[in-house]
Amino acid sequence: MSTYQQIIRRVTNCSDAEAIQIEDVMRNVIFCSTLDWQTREELETAARLGCKIVRQMASEDAQLTT
Repeated sequence: MSTYQQIIRRVTNCSDAEAIQIEDVMRNVIFCSTLDWQTREELETAARLGCKIVRQMASEDAQLTT
């Protein structure tokens, strides 16, 4: 588990699988960059937003399959 995923898990209480997805969203959607230049506060804020995005996408996918 990456350092970023550890931060994500601590802040969001998400699963390991969600942490991987959230890290990807943080890199490719929220910051469109690497994460190494972000402050701890920025990472935590982005983790919370990324969690909301990942869970919303999962909810929408579930609705499409029912």
